[in-house]
Amino acid sequence: MLKPHVWLRPPHWPGSIEHDSESDCRAWFESYREFILHYAALAENARIDALCVGNELEKTTAREADWREIIGSVRRVYHGPVTYGATTSEADAIKFWDALDFIGVSAYYPLVEAPSPSRADLAAAWRPHRARLVALAVRWRRPVVFTEIGYPSADFGAWKQWEVPRDARVNRELQAAAYEAFFDDVWPEPWFGGAYWWKWFSHPDPGEPENQFEPKGKPAEGVLEKHYRKEARRG
Repeated sequence: MLKPHVWLRPPHWPGSIEHDSESDCRAWFESYREFILHYAALAENARIDALCVGNELEKTTAREADWREIIGSVRRVYHGPVTYGATTSEADAIKFWDALDFIGVSAYYPLVEAPSPSRADLAAAWRPHRARLVALAVRWRRPVVFTEIGYPSADFGAWKQWEVPRDARVNRELQAAAYEAFFDDVWPEPWFGGAYWWKWFSHPDPGEPENQFEPKGKPAEGVLEKHYRKEARRG
């Protein structure tokens, strides 16, 4: 899946984008339409399996008509499945899921507020979030795909992942336990369509600190391999 991101200078992020006037909003959507159609053409030419038309732009998605126009324009260029990557707080409020092929969610749900919770506690913490996702899938008759999910290999890595400080104590076992809990409690669900893990770098040595999200070379990588091999055998 091709998922173009709009990057902002920290502490801002895509969810910070909002507009003070109707003219500013229209100008933004015109600019964004040009941006995403460029990537739609790339996706079509490269025969990409799926395209995410937006990511975590939570203060813009109340503009249902504008997003439906964007999606329609994308579909005239790219002929594969399309989705939008919603934050956990906006997924229930989006009213244009019917225009998309699956429901995309950046699944950064705070699970357990503890430095190193057990796999069982993490799996149990998924259950209220899972109930909301089931209701979303049933309401819109669409599978749910996690357009992002991940945990830093650090203390408190399964609680408000975006707030874990870069100097947090390394905790590879917590990351692996959080991966296992996902496979225990979410992966088997019939409404669930798959997950894109944050973050696997294409560069062999990206220079990331040990306590960040990448699972490569950590126990979490073994969790992925085990479950994906199991899935391949089942298929």
